Amino acid sequence: MPIAKRNNWKTEPMPSASTNINVEKLYSHKEFDRIAAGVIPQQMEDKWFIFYEAPWLYLHRSWTGFCIFKVRFEIVGESFKIAQVEVNRNPAEYSNTNDERDVSLLEALLDLLAKNRLSY
Repeated sequence: MPIAKRNNWKTEPMPSASTNINVEKLYSHKEFDRIAAGVIPQQMEDKWFIFYEAPWLYLHRSWTGFCIFKVRFEIVGESFKIAQVEVNRNPAEYSNTNDERDVSLLEALLDLLAKNRLSY
């Protein structure tokens, strides 16, 4: 599985209309390596393009290239900790405004990546 890089897909920057949400999560080195490998969409049904440029993980919608989440990681002991999460709040790009829903979505996506279950 190739490691995703920014130039593998169309991307738009995180808009200035964004906010930070609090996500408390730790990942092992092995899990973080899987997360950092990212995801390159293979077909139209694949909804996410995800890539890592230290210290940020970028999560873009594959059809539009809109950046929905930016996640900054820090090393804490033997783990990688989510230090900061920025989420898109431009209503023309992303209609959700519920922080709790965004936390749940992001945690689900990261957990799937960490378990190597979000691969196309």
